[in-house]
Amino acid sequence: MPKAFPPTALTRLMLAVGLVVIAAGCGGCTAAGGSTSKTVAATHADAAVDSTDGEAAVTDAESCEAMGDVLTILHNAMVGLHEGRMSQQEYDGWMRLGTRVLDRVPTTGDGAVSDAIAAMKDAAPVIRQGAMGRTALGSPEWNSGPGLAQACDEAGYPLAAEGFIGG
Repeated sequence: MPKAFPPTALTRLMLAVGLVVIAAGCGGCTAAGGSTSKTVAATHADAAVDSTDGEAAVTDAESCEAMGDVLTILHNAMVGLHEGRMSQQEYDGWMRLGTRVLDRVPTTGDGAVSDAIAAMKDAAPVIRQGAMGRTALGSPEWNSGPGLAQACDEAGYPLAAEGFIGG
């Protein structure tokens, strides 16, 4: 059984700082809640079909939902690192994965949600699988672009992240 690390004031401070960093870029993000699955299902079912190629068009709701996966990776990796549940090497691996997930977030290519996501992609370029390197993903610089949380709220789909590491 893994050794449990008791929470310390430093751990709590680091967690709070990390959440503030994430919230700074997505102020108004909410934790994943019970009713979002109905919204997601309705969003997917209601996606408009592009008459030129027969594929469903991307919606802002889908973009915001996909960004929730990026925020979930960031949150859980940060908690894991700061609670001593993972090493810096593991954390860096999660951050590299996060850049690949971010790179795959679909956008409409137009509007506030797309602009905010494009700025985040520019600030944290993809690190391809097998490559090493550090990323700005989750940093204040990464969060300094247009307000994604506000854009997602205005699109009717608040950002959400799922926390599953810890307590």
